Amino acid sequence: MLPQNQPCACRPPLLWWIFQAAFLAFLSLISTSTLLAQGYPSQPIKLIIPFAPGGSSDIVGRAFGQYLADQSKQTVISDNKAGANGIIGTQFVKLAPPDGYTLEVTTNTTHAANVSLYKKLPYDAMKDFEHIAAFGTSASVAVVPKDSKIRSIAELVSYAKANPGKVFYGYYNSASQMSAALFALRTGVSLTGVPYKAISNATTDLLSGQIQVLFMEYLPALPQIKGGNVLALGVTGAKRYKAWPAVPAIAESYPGYETGFHLGLAAPAGTPPAIVNKLHGWVVQALNDPAFKQRLEDLGMDALIMSRDEYQNFSAREITRWAEHVKAAGVEPQ
Repeated sequence: MLPQNQPCACRPPLLWWIFQAAFLAFLSLISTSTLLAQGYPSQPIKLIIPFAPGGSSDIVGRAFGQYLADQSKQTVISDNKAGANGIIGTQFVKLAPPDGYTLEVTTNTTHAANVSLYKKLPYDAMKDFEHIAAFGTSASVAVVPKDSKIRSIAELVSYAKANPGKVFYGYYNSASQMSAALFALRTGVSLTGVPYKAISNATTDLLSGQIQVLFMEYLPALPQIKGGNVLALGVTGAKRYKAWPAVPAIAESYPGYETGFHLGLAAPAGTPPAIVNKLHGWVVQALNDPAFKQRLEDLGMDALIMSRDEYQNFSAREITRWAEHVKAAGVEPQ
């Protein structure tokens, strides 16, 4: 007979059973996630591009979509869901099943600037998504129509000061909007922004003289400059873009001025970790592939290779950085 108040050694305490159940559930979760990843993908993948065709996210997204299709042996469907500064496409991805078959090409607009540009954003830029990996960073260039009388940044500033309220710029995302807004702030000129749904619409109005200047990303600007349709005045990066060595950085005239943007890949929150890690591996593999890396460089992007944790922290810092840009430019949230 056991002494009073002494537990029976043959029966484990309740905490032991709780621990065992939790441990078995954890092992089951890992096994399920691993099995899902091993069979992933087994059907076509939809890659949502939250902007209209022709922009940086569209060009880079389609390039990666082809690479992903080659590696995964599955069809990758690039689907442009433009509207509301990238909000429509981003919300679509937020609400999609978290199974790895709906992904998004993310930008500084959708997952950083919009947090400060809108009072009520229908998604949480961090909590509602699995931030998989970055593709790279790039910058923009201020361009004017080929027949414009403005031929340099200095002339743009002089013209704007002489014609307050009569110089219009177009914007179609946060990079094009904030590049112009911060330029106006730094130079002390008056510029009036005109919103557009797509870069193609803004470019059409620029070429027809409806607007006077447009801050375009390097990628869509390349064919316009090469074709002689527009004149490049200055780039928004900290240094000159190597493809255009004769085009100065705006910072050369206005030290401290610099705007750039990044592109990345995300999935709905709750996507199995093993699938997210598999996709992260494919992005890193692409960025280390000489042909894909050269493709990015040709498009004006610098590859950005980071671990999952590093990219998560980078994404959070970008929200803070763009909040500072929006505040400095005096842009009121919509």
